[in-house]
This record gives sequence, structure tokens and C-alpha cells, in this order.
Amino acid sequence: MMQESTTITFQDAETSEEAVAIVRYDQSNVAICLSHKSDGEMEFVMSKADAQKLIEALKKAVTEG
Repeated sequence: MMQESTTITFQDAETSEEAVAIVRYDQSNVAICLSHKSDGEMEFVMSKADAQKLIEALKKAVTEG
């Protein structure tokens, strides 16, 4: 069973709509759920190796953007 790591509430920069990101994990996978308050949600489950690639891409986007 996956454990919840964190929940982040933020405002979508394009739509100004309230949004949420939820990160969960277990021994081998990481799940990311993204959702607009008024819309449905989408959850992605990936290996920890793929999650590390996503972390690196996000770091690059934040520092170089």
C-alpha cells in the first residue's frame, strides 16, 4: 500500500483555477496525482528511477527557466 508523502495546493498559472498535486510512494514506485478543483484528476505511477528523471527535469526547469 502506498503512503502519502505530500499534498501541494496551488493556483494553475494558465487557468487561475485551484489545483492540487499529491505524491505517494511505496518501496518501488512513486505516484503523482494532479487535479483541478472543478475537474477530474489524473494519477501517474512510475518507477523510482523514472521519478528521479522527473525530479532532474523539474530542477532544470526551475533553475534554468
